[in-house]
Amino acid sequence: MRQQSERNRPDPREEETRPIELVTENGFSILRPWEIDGAAPPQTTTYIFLVRDSQSREREIAVEIANELVLSIELRTNGRVLSASTFWTCCAERHLATCLWETDDYPPGDRLCVNRLNPEDVMMAIRWGKAENFPGMWA
Repeated sequence: MRQQSERNRPDPREEETRPIELVTENGFSILRPWEIDGAAPPQTTTYIFLVRDSQSREREIAVEIANELVLSIELRTNGRVLSASTFWTCCAERHLATCLWETDDYPPGDRLCVNRLNPEDVMMAIRWGKAENFPGMWA
């Protein structure tokens, strides 16, 4: 029995190349196309995500982060979180997931503009990249 369960485990190399998939409580899956394609992450404040609903219908959804938010966070973090930071990918993804969960539908026109950050976003930005907030994690 043990041999069979070990045989069904995914190859660790395959796990390293699988794209991150965020699944909402109501069945939407959010994927990062640049990870699927093995490409570099976007260097702009617009992120295109592949979103699949519970019936496996897929759409590309654009999430744009307002420039004034990027500048505000850059100042609050003393330049630690810039426009090309992975923070913005996570932020865009979280706002898209919230929209999908709250409306149980794709955003109108397959676009979402993030023009306001919630307190969790701001606190996450302030802590972003500070290894001392995650003891032992970066050792």
